[in-house]
Amino acid sequence: MKIKELGEFRFIDRVKQGCVVRPGGVIKAIDDDCCVFRTPEKKVNLLTTDMLVENIHFIRDAIPAFTLGRKSLAVNISDIAAMGGVPGEAVISLAIPETVEVDYLDKFYEGMRSMCGEFMVNILGGDTTSSPQHLAINIALTGWAAEDEVLYRDGARPGDIVFLTGHVGSSAAGLDIVLTKREFAGKQELLDAHYDPRPQVKEGRIISGLKAAHSLIDVSDGIASDLGHICRQSGAGAVLDWSDIPVTETFRKYCAQFQEDPERLALHVGEDYVLLGTHPAEKAVILKEALLSKGCRYFPIGRIVEGYGIKLQMPDGAIKPIPDRGYDHFRK
Repeated sequence: MKIKELGEFRFIDRVKQGCVVRPGGVIKAIDDDCCVFRTPEKKVNLLTTDMLVENIHFIRDAIPAFTLGRKSLAVNISDIAAMGGVPGEAVISLAIPETVEVDYLDKFYEGMRSMCGEFMVNILGGDTTSSPQHLAINIALTGWAAEDEVLYRDGARPGDIVFLTGHVGSSAAGLDIVLTKREFAGKQELLDAHYDPRPQVKEGRIISGLKAAHSLIDVSDGIASDLGHICRQSGAGAVLDWSDIPVTETFRKYCAQFQEDPERLALHVGEDYVLLGTHPAEKAVILKEALLSKGCRYFPIGRIVEGYGIKLQMPDGAIKPIPDRGYDHFRK
């Protein structure tokens, strides 16, 4: 069935069931001009938004609708995690072309609701409109945190350790498989990393609650680009150790088999949605132990230094500058 056969309002009635998974604080959800909700007392509000456009951010024929729904919400939840916050209420806007079947949209919303259930996020409203050709998805998400626990990008200081909370590069390799249609023994692991990332809310809450970090960001555009944001806004530089960049064995095998540059995939592509931050050296033990004790990961990968720019130390000791550039929608 095409959505024009169903109509906008019958479509809304169809997908709104099960969108509120945390009713406490919700006064009015879907079916009015605005949603109305309470936020916890003595918390500051966080608000983020992301847009995903077909053939720019995803290939509709390549990603299952359910998984696209999960990822669409996950990238927003990851922004809240990067501030050390708790995700709250979401509104979803869709621009839908005639080529999209209602069954596809049903599965898309099922995927979003599954992500909502994992992170206790409510879908409280949004908008739908037609699109002449491509599916476009825009999600706005609120969150909250204690004001003195919110982490920003501009707090890094010379001497800080740069750290990650997970592996990088696998999503980039998964995207490479989508684009090249290669067959590979570990294909599904890499596709899962690209299509179904896990927002690191727990990690963000641990880091912010300890007040042990100076800065934090999620890796959406690549380590080089996202660390570049931290460095520029903090007025500092960084030196990374290539040997310490955490990648999986499957990623290594993929790069070796197809002669792909692991440095490019691990540092410059992104969509890993792990957290990247800096903390003073004396906080290393407490932060590492807190993360590991909760089943999370901690990888020190370099240090913040005086000056500007990011440099990479290779296994032979050579140090080279790397551009703080990752995915950019407007750069050719």
